[in-house]
Amino acid sequence: MTRTFISLVIIVLFFSCNQALNKSPAKPITNSISIFEIYLEDSVKVNHFSSFLRDTLKLPVEWEPFDIFGNDVVYDAAFHLGNTTLELLSVSPPMVGINKEAKYNRILFHSENIDSTSIAISNAGINHGSPFDFKIISKDSQVTIGKQINLDSMSKRSNVNIAFWQYLDPGYNFAHRTIKGQTKQKLDAKLKAAMKSNPLGIVGLKEVHLLINQSAINDWRKLFGDDAANKWVLENGPIISYTLSDENIGVDWITLVVQNLDKAKEFLSQKNILSTQNQRLAINQSAINGLKIYIEE
Repeated sequence: MTRTFISLVIIVLFFSCNQALNKSPAKPITNSISIFEIYLEDSVKVNHFSSFLRDTLKLPVEWEPFDIFGNDVVYDAAFHLGNTTLELLSVSPPMVGINKEAKYNRILFHSENIDSTSIAISNAGINHGSPFDFKIISKDSQVTIGKQINLDSMSKRSNVNIAFWQYLDPGYNFAHRTIKGQTKQKLDAKLKAAMKSNPLGIVGLKEVHLLINQSAINDWRKLFGDDAANKWVLENGPIISYTLSDENIGVDWITLVVQNLDKAKEFLSQKNILSTQNQRLAINQSAINGLKIYIEE
């Protein structure tokens, strides 16, 4: 009897382990950030920050500052950051409750197909809005450049706007884009080639660090699963990390990865924008509207 029981246990364990090994892991909802957005006080700040990114850091210009909807409400510019688009915007009248020069304002995660992403977000137990077309004004006509889903409840709890974004090829030829491409793939190739000449040696966005409360973290875990050492690592970057805090600031700082830290330090020193914060190399906050940007190799 004992021998029979042991045999049954072994058989059950064998099949259980075999099923666990054969079970495919759940496909991640996203593998990257498509657009990382900074909100600035006004259009003047957008122009000044754009000049810094274009003329000092020499990041490839994705589109020059312009009135994105053609109604003098949203003023917008964007730059290529290696593995994502860094977008700057201001709103008139200014957003209520943002009493600072600049704020890390929105994370638009990559979506290959917005309808499939919508289902995946629902399955994760996250409330979200319906997918919608995102249109801009280009050459006096409306152009749909992408599809988007907003996660309003999670955004409110996290104090940073969170969305999913699917690019559409027609948006890659609108008038204000400096580097153009007939398809997304061709545009990406041109942007990456132009990125190589930036003097700071920026490769991409390495880390986005959140300072948020437990309620918000519960949402992030629903979206990305359990974290390891307070981090989630997206396949194509960046790392999403967090520190628990009742302050609930949202995105507190970011890190850029560079090819060579010594060369980056030399460049920042020559431009008088070198800073050391928390024993880490950083861009002087006075040059970037009070934002925290660390530099790592």
